[in-house]
Order: sequence, then structure tokens, then C-alpha cells
Amino acid sequence: MATCTKLPVSIPKDRSLTKIMIKDIIGTFFTKEWPAVDPETLIVARNTGYANTNCVVERPKLKDDADSEPYKVFLKINGEMDGEIEVLKDLAPDKHEEAGICYQYGQSGGAKMYGFFQTQDGAFGRVDEVLDARNLKPEDVEDKHIRADVARAYADFHAMTMQRKKNTVQTYYDIITRELSKYYKMDKLKRLGNDAGVNLDHVIDYDFVSRISQVIARLDSIGAKKGWCIHDVQFMNIMVKNNPKKGESNVILIDFEFVFQNYRAFDIGGHFLQKMFQWFDEETKIVNCRPYAEDEKRHFCAEYARKWNERTGDSDTEEQVFMESELGIMLAITFEIHNMLCYLDQEEDNNPLELLGLKKLFDEFDSQYKKLGLN
Repeated sequence: MATCTKLPVSIPKDRSLTKIMIKDIIGTFFTKEWPAVDPETLIVARNTGYANTNCVVERPKLKDDADSEPYKVFLKINGEMDGEIEVLKDLAPDKHEEAGICYQYGQSGGAKMYGFFQTQDGAFGRVDEVLDARNLKPEDVEDKHIRADVARAYADFHAMTMQRKKNTVQTYYDIITRELSKYYKMDKLKRLGNDAGVNLDHVIDYDFVSRISQVIARLDSIGAKKGWCIHDVQFMNIMVKNNPKKGESNVILIDFEFVFQNYRAFDIGGHFLQKMFQWFDEETKIVNCRPYAEDEKRHFCAEYARKWNERTGDSDTEEQVFMESELGIMLAITFEIHNMLCYLDQEEDNNPLELLGLKKLFDEFDSQYKKLGLN
């Protein structure tokens, strides 16, 4: 269970935590070695993303250190919701629920959650285990062993029993289609694209709303299964262990800010899609490698089906999961396109690299829609 601890500290507006504050936060949950550490001896690697502030904090070994507490931990301070996230706030877990998911997943092989807290100014944060692992790379999934472990990890997560209310899947699609309809034929977005030298007219004039309805109708017609989906399935949110123990999985999933009920096809298809993108690269958002091959997708789906059946008692086949995933690719694309259009509209940040990534997403949607005969 994730219990929230109230801390007598306030987070500066610029998120610049001092080493004393960092030590005091961590020392709340590790009360033996950490409180005796000189704050100036801490090694802090900071990473401030779009919304959250993350730090990997390492302490020196003390004299007579009993090794009962970790030397290195992951400190996360949650930021404010971005606009594209705000529209999903009633579906996405609140910070208490997210901490509960992290704790539950940590008990079954994920990163352990050491502490969950709220500061005086209302900010939430966590102290988590630092994994001896690296981010998944596109070429990793060309290794059948890693690919199988990723498939089993998703099946395990989708089939989890969580102590939170299940939304109806249609609720999400009502929201996303309503939001996408706002951007349909919007002149402002076309102008921002043209100002950046990237013509987005065909993207903005594309009727995603009616096409999403066709995708959902096809999923329902084949009896597509639902589960607790992660939604943010970029490769950076899958960690590959550097030294896995014999018999254990090579991979661990992270980042559960968007977990809610959806077609499991969303995450599976999204995983296949994300092999082609690298959203945090400074030079290009599109990966220079081949996409998932069909035989690799089918192998993934076979491994997924085996683990899903083991967890649920179902008798799904590779073909069933594969058919769902082919449709799920388009669901995942519209999630990304919505977020990008929302950000473009609100921030007017028309980075040409982002816009080229947006065009690539559109091309993938359109070709997949035609390939499956939905037009």
C-alpha cells in the first residue's frame, strides 16, 4: 500500500532542490545511514522534463556502514499537468493512485517504491529504486529474447488487478475525438506549420474522428480485449537490465502517469509504432532503422498471448492479438497526434523537427488505415 508522508519542506518554483532538501526528503524514508550523510558529499544527477523533476541521488559509503540502505535512489517531484494531459485528468490516475500502481508493480519485479510524499506547498513526489538498467533501444527488439520479455511484461501489466475504478473505454474515445475535432481544419495550425517550413494542411484537414470510429468498430467486431494500458509506450519507458539474474525478465516497465482502461491493442500497436520514433533527440525525431517486421510482430503477439492466457485463463491466439495490434497502431497514433496538436495550439512552439515527426505519424496512420481496408 502507498502511504503518503507529509514533509515540512517546500519546493522552489524553479524546482532547484538544494542538497540539504534532497537529503532531508530521502532521510525521511531511510533513517539509519542517510540522515548522517554530509549533504555536500551527495552526487546529484538532475533531469527536468516537460513536467516532472527527476534526480538520481548517490551518497558515499559511511564508516561502519551496515549496507542496510541503498547508496543510490531515484527522486521524482511531480510538476503541473500540461494542457494535453489536462483533458485526460479524470481518466489518468491521481498521484496517490499512481504511487499505488508503482508500489504494486514494484512488488512483482518492477522498480521498488521506497516512499511517497507531499510537501508543504502541495507538490507530490516519490523515492524509488534506481535500476541497474538502460533504456530500450530500437535494435533491442530485433533480439527475440528481449522482444519476448517486452511482450510478457505488457501482458502482465495489462492483466493486473488494481484498486481503482475502471473507466469505460468509450469515455477515452469520446474525449480524444472531441479534442481532435477542435483542430480539424484549424487555420492557426496550418499557419504555424507553414511558418516553420512544414506544410501540415493535409494533416489538419484529415478527418481522424470518423476514422477512429471505424477502427473501434472493427476492434469490437473481433472481440478485442481490454486491460490497464500505459499509453505512454515510448522506448524510454522500458528499461533493459544490465545484469539480469538467471531466469528473470530482461526488462522492466516504468512511468505510469497515464494508466487507465483501454483496448490492450493500444499499447501493443503503440510499441510497434514507437520503434520508428525518438522524441527526445535534438537532431531528429525519426529513428534511422527499419520498422518492426511482420514476423517479429507475430512472435511478440504469440508471447503476449501465452502470458495473457496464463494470467487470465483465456485462450487467445497469436492471430487474435496480432489482428488487434494492427488496429491498435492507429489508436496509438491518434494519442500522439492529439498531444502534438494540443501543444502546437497552446504553446505555438512550431519546432520543425516535431512537425516532421507529426507528418510521419500521419503517414503511418493513413497507410495503415488503407492497408486494413477501413476506407
